[in-house]
Amino acid sequence: MNLKKKYNILAVDDAKDTLMLLEFDLAEVGYEVFTAESGELALAVLEEQAIDLILLDMYMPGLSGLAVLKKVKAHPLFMKTPVIMLSASDDEDKIVDALESGADDYVTKPYIPKVLLARIKTSIRLLEKTLELESLAKTDFLTGINNRCAFENLASKAISQAKRTNLPYVMAMLDIDFFKAVNDNYGHDAGDKVLIQFTHILCECFREYDIIGRVGGEEFAVFMPNITVKNAFAACERFRLSIQNNKISTDDNNDEKISVTVSIGLSLRKNAEMSLEELFKQSDLSLYQAKKNGRNQTKINEEIKTVMLDDSCEILQSTSEDKYPGIDFQVGVGNVLGDEELFSEILVMFYEDHFNDGDKIQQAITSEDQPACKHLVHTLKGVSCSLGAMRLFELTKALDGAISVEDKASYQQLYQPVALELVKIVAGIKVKLADKL
Repeated sequence: MNLKKKYNILAVDDAKDTLMLLEFDLAEVGYEVFTAESGELALAVLEEQAIDLILLDMYMPGLSGLAVLKKVKAHPLFMKTPVIMLSASDDEDKIVDALESGADDYVTKPYIPKVLLARIKTSIRLLEKTLELESLAKTDFLTGINNRCAFENLASKAISQAKRTNLPYVMAMLDIDFFKAVNDNYGHDAGDKVLIQFTHILCECFREYDIIGRVGGEEFAVFMPNITVKNAFAACERFRLSIQNNKISTDDNNDEKISVTVSIGLSLRKNAEMSLEELFKQSDLSLYQAKKNGRNQTKINEEIKTVMLDDSCEILQSTSEDKYPGIDFQVGVGNVLGDEELFSEILVMFYEDHFNDGDKIQQAITSEDQPACKHLVHTLKGVSCSLGAMRLFELTKALDGAISVEDKASYQQLYQPVALELVKIVAGIKVKLADKL
């Protein structure tokens, strides 16, 4: 089987000779191999490195293979990673327990290389097919963002989370003005280019954790959790102006450009029981007002407009950061479907793995170690977003962008606020979760 990419495999075993054999056999056929001699080290590797498949010894001192398996399958970032258990034992009950806990396969030791490689290929083939089917089911074929079904599922879950935490949210409906004229005048290929570029700008203008979807031909929707209507309105206006000022090429071989505009309608949470269907209706009413009043504008239904003008709306602004300084608790715990205990475990892992990242990044900048600098900052950016540490995410995103283009003159300036924010976050975790550290 020809693999679509070079896959990363994590081999976990307390026996060094087994790890050496695994590393040799897997590397020989083209896999990138990472090793860990304990369950604790395995979890640390998973936090630092993208892993496609795990080979996991069943019996290890300390954190057992079964315990590691259960942690992996409970973690939102790793739960879909295939795991093949390895053991010299033929205890049927343990094997069944591992398979029922989420293991994809079981191989006895000493393993036969050809058999193990065949099992790995089978697991990877299933992973590829599963990811492909999931993507097709959830993704709009042209723009690559959520289709209507996926958008509604994600927004419904976000609404349920907001109901439990009593936090605000806003939804926007967006419609490209006179899009039919684009197709009629320039052709459907040009229309597709407009939709793709429109989507690209849309994703750039909204937050990483806002839910974005294409819900019709030229209709899009954005669900914004944990936000005031004032801030949502400002984000929509920023996007509207970006679209207005953007010029799109209709053909790679000529200089003809298309300019389009967008009309936007907003709705927001009015009561605890408000449904997604009601949000859609409110947004459609606001969008109708935007079109009726001349298009290329953002409108809020007159029925709810006073909420934006009333200073009391600021009460809706989340104060969930108070629990963990620098971390929006509701965003972070929402990323693990409301499981506060799991979230606290993730915070502990973050502290253990990243508490001295500030020093490491400074050292990489000072020594001009570009690969290390890129790896550290890029990893910290991804982890901070999943935690709900959104200011740290934005700061690391800026530094990561500078590193990508090797703008070395700005490294130190962009690093300083990253270091300060990281110090605040790890100090807060240490105080709040001292009993677990």
